[in-house]
Amino acid sequence: MAAQIARYRALVERDSSVPRDEAVSVFRLVGRRQDAALVFADAGRRAARYAARRVATEALARVSPNVLGRRLAARAARRGAREVFDAELGFTGGLGTASIGDPVAVAAWPGGEACAFHGAAFAELLRLLTGFEGVMRHEECRAQGAAACVWHAVPAGDYE
Repeated sequence: MAAQIARYRALVERDSSVPRDEAVSVFRLVGRRQDAALVFADAGRRAARYAARRVATEALARVSPNVLGRRLAARAARRGAREVFDAELGFTGGLGTASIGDPVAVAAWPGGEACAFHGAAFAELLRLLTGFEGVMRHEECRAQGAAACVWHAVPAGDYE
């Protein structure tokens, strides 16, 4: 596992992606752990930090906190979601909605056990790039027969 992680880090440094079949095997391996939900969430946050660095407009958006800055931040978040997670990210009323037609998490764990990876990743991506504070609620799951996995942003304080 350590050698595999080192290889993945090397791929990231070269701005390459991990082949899907290898990602599925890592998800399967992690899913066997007792603390799998925590590991998936942590991995999702780490992947989001990578995605945010990759799209690198965060600094510009923070310097310009007006309408233009928010647009740049939303564009960067959409690009990061698409390039790193193969997801579509849209905004309605300033809140994000993410969807993935064929998530690697469901390919690895057909019951949806690993979907926490993507939810944590989208929440962290939005936090880093748009200043969003809250969670991404998993509203629809491919594992439950939906056409895609869909997450909706829920701002802090609105969890109930």
